[in-house]
Amino acid sequence: MSKIPAPTVAFTEPLTSPPRVHHPSTLAELLEVAGTRKRIVEAWGVSARTYDTRKRSPETCTVGELQQLARVLGVAEEELFAVVRAQASASQAGQPDDKQ
Repeated sequence: MSKIPAPTVAFTEPLTSPPRVHHPSTLAELLEVAGTRKRIVEAWGVSARTYDTRKRSPETCTVGELQQLARVLGVAEEELFAVVRAQASASQAGQPDDKQ
């Protein structure tokens, strides 16, 4: 059985010459190359602590936060949602389900 590659989102780092294109496969990787934490915190209207939580646990992001992040970064919402969905699924698959 072949392994399906994890989705990525192409992000062009602004103000670099030549422009650097990143293909992060997790929300944390995307946030690392996205620019300053301050910019994202302001766009989301959350505290730095909440930003750190979102970075560690993408399943805690709201739909509105992800939509705003896509707008700020100039990436397709569908690609961003696919990355976060895959990361959240992978983290849930690695943990026992104790909600039964």
